[in-house]
Amino acid sequence: MGKRTPAPPPAPDYRGAAVEQGAANLESARVTARLANPNMYTPYGTSLVSYDGDTPTIRQTLTPQAQQTLEAEQRVQTSLANLGEKGTQMASTVLDKPFAFGGPAVQTSLDTSNIARMPVNAGMTGQEAIMSRLEPSLARARTSAETNLVNQGLRPGTEAYDNAIRALGEQETDQRTQAVLQGIGLDTAANAQGYNQALQGGQFANTAQQQALAQAIQSRQMPLNEITALMSGSQIQNPQFSAYQGSNVAPAPIANATAQQSAYDQNAYNQRVAAQNANTAGLFSLGSAAIGLSDRRLKSNIKRIGTHKLGIGIYKYDIMGKHDIGVMAQEVQQVMPEAIHIHPSGYMMVDYGRINA
Repeated sequence: MGKRTPAPPPAPDYRGAAVEQGAANLESARVTARLANPNMYTPYGTSLVSYDGDTPTIRQTLTPQAQQTLEAEQRVQTSLANLGEKGTQMASTVLDKPFAFGGPAVQTSLDTSNIARMPVNAGMTGQEAIMSRLEPSLARARTSAETNLVNQGLRPGTEAYDNAIRALGEQETDQRTQAVLQGIGLDTAANAQGYNQALQGGQFANTAQQQALAQAIQSRQMPLNEITALMSGSQIQNPQFSAYQGSNVAPAPIANATAQQSAYDQNAYNQRVAAQNANTAGLFSLGSAAIGLSDRRLKSNIKRIGTHKLGIGIYKYDIMGKHDIGVMAQEVQQVMPEAIHIHPSGYMMVDYGRINA
């Protein structure tokens, strides 16, 4: 019943839009690649770009002088590389042998066997040397003193003789004490000097050991250092072509345009549906008017129940949700077209006052 609701717009072809967008992106990439890689002509030579489909080929040609310079640098680099290869053979020979240091060992103790011993009691080392000369002198002095006492008429056992001998003994004791102290000083000085000499000797040995170790390490590393020096020497410097900053080409916003078109179509559809709803509401308001909608297209359950005086049928039917009786506008149009009116919706209305007059 009623005029059909307008058909909605077709669903947007998002996949098709994405395919088109991908094609646009690909073409944009092609254009960008060509803009970003122009042919260049520099004082060093030329750099020409060509394409086989999407595959670029860059051909760089140096000027004669730049080509000669490059070839000379390559020859130097090749010569250095050959020397480095020879150096690897020498390094291999050295490194194949485990590192073994054959130099002097580190001194961890001192040899004190030749250091003068400290005095323990009289008659040793420095003291012995002093006493060896002092004792004979004391003995001669004692003999001379005893002889003089006898010549003076003093005999052993007398008080005067004993006092004189006692005094002589004290003098001898003082001399021996001085000799011991002097010997201790000599022994101490000799001991300290010997220790210092032994310490210096140990330090000298350790210094010599460190130097020998450094020389051994240097000898082991020398082939590797030579290879490094050769390979890091003259490096080939290729001519540099000036860089070019190309501009990017933005692809067409096809997908966005499709979305906008879809939104526009949907809005137009919504407006048509609103208008149709308004018209339908108007039809309901005209259902019982003197000039009423009687278009066959709006009716259902149609059954003829009689004949109008104009010779057309009278029918009962359902229209706009209610039962009604009347004529068909299409039949009235055939016999009395002046009684027909067209509703803005496109449906026909019948002027019942005119056909029943």
